[in-house]
Amino acid sequence: MKVSTLLVAATLFAAPATAFADGAKTGTHGGPRTDAGPYHAELVLQGNDVVLYVTDGADKPVDVTGAKAEATILANRQTQKVALEPAGANALKGKASLGEIHDSVKVVTALTMPGQKPVQARFELGHAGH
Repeated sequence: MKVSTLLVAATLFAAPATAFADGAKTGTHGGPRTDAGPYHAELVLQGNDVVLYVTDGADKPVDVTGAKAEATILANRQTQKVALEPAGANALKGKASLGEIHDSVKVVTALTMPGQKPVQARFELGHAGH
């Protein structure tokens, strides 16, 4: 892994999750929900599936057709990047290689909606979903 990638990952994951969110909230799919620019983002990990749900400020589903996203996952002291592709309605989905989780998981997502600048969301999860 490149030193620059390690430095970026260390910087992203060093700050407490509460510094980036409007408080710990649970989304309609059971995952943590936080702000991502003008949107709300909910992250669900199910096995090796990584699903990012996008809603507006009123928690109404946002069409993610044409959107791109990437999740940077720090689990078991390893970092991996996962491309998330539109998977119907307001969900973007990708596959990770998570295996058995031994501690908390930290995830930073970068979401780019068509014609807009990327926005980030940060999540910290326990063993939920594994």
